[in-house]
Amino acid sequence: MKKILTFCILILLVPGLFGFTAHAYAYQPVKAEIEVEVTLGGTAAIIPNVNCPIPEKTELTLKDGEIGKFDIEFTEVGVFDYTVKTVPDDRDIEFDDTVYNIKFYVTDNDGRLEANMIASKGEEKYSRLIFVNTEKGGDEPTTNPTDSSDNGGSHLDKNRNPKTNDDTRMEIYFLFAIIA
Repeated sequence: MKKILTFCILILLVPGLFGFTAHAYAYQPVKAEIEVEVTLGGTAAIIPNVNCPIPEKTELTLKDGEIGKFDIEFTEVGVFDYTVKTVPDDRDIEFDDTVYNIKFYVTDNDGRLEANMIASKGEEKYSRLIFVNTEKGGDEPTTNPTDSSDNGGSHLDKNRNPKTNDDTRMEIYFLFAIIA
């Protein structure tokens, strides 16, 4: 009986002597959203990278001028990558072939999760994803919502995406993610 008691005490003491500790955090989930608009209507699809939470909807079918949202729920800290693009259908229009790269940085802020999104297309950063489909043979729209130049309009114009000061080269991170 003494041997069993001694063994149990050793089992309890050894992890403490070597600094083995286990922490399990149960975070309250945080919801993040990605706003999407498709000129002339259409379907936008979100593609999660490996080990990323899957959005509630992976495709949004929108009417012209309608704004939809991809909702994603995060339950752990990390960096999560997504790609958003349009899905061509059988209509006789030219579909925008833009591909947006989305990166969510989910951090612990005093025991609560906080999700910050960076949406980019090349070097440009956006708060809303806008795809501009055009009619075949027609001219481009008179205002391109992804144009980064200031044409004297309001900075709060809902059809424009503001630029951020983040000049991170996302291509490098995506290359490492693909290699991993």
